[in-house]
Amino acid sequence: MPEQTVNQQIDTDRLDERRTEPARLRPLARRTLAVIIVVHGLIHLLGASKGLGLTEVSQLKEPISTAAGVVWLVAAALTVAVGVMLAASVRWWWIVGFVTVVVSQAVIATSWNDAKAGTIVNVVLLAAVVYGAAANARTRYQR
Repeated sequence: MPEQTVNQQIDTDRLDERRTEPARLRPLARRTLAVIIVVHGLIHLLGASKGLGLTEVSQLKEPISTAAGVVWLVAAALTVAVGVMLAASVRWWWIVGFVTVVVSQAVIATSWNDAKAGTIVNVVLLAAVVYGAAANARTRYQR
């Protein structure tokens, strides 16, 4: 087989591998998204802190009950966990990510006037969750 034909075959094989490789977030995009998600989770701690009476948060004007403060704390823990899981390339991060979006958006809705900007991060997270779920499904069906 001539040299050029062998090289063309190798290039074609690599192209085929790229086409069948599961859709994954690139490392820089994954890490950037993970940082944004972790920061979002840390911001949830403001709601938890106010609701649990740990400190007065002047930026949050709406009252937050103790029970709601606990839910804000759960949202913070879940959000930070998803960010860490995403950065660590845990394959099933998107499952926890979906639960996180639901809980996070629920607490944001309770303090809408103060926290509505968090919805933007939740929409981005939801898009990443859908992408992660699709990539996982594609990988499973290719086996």
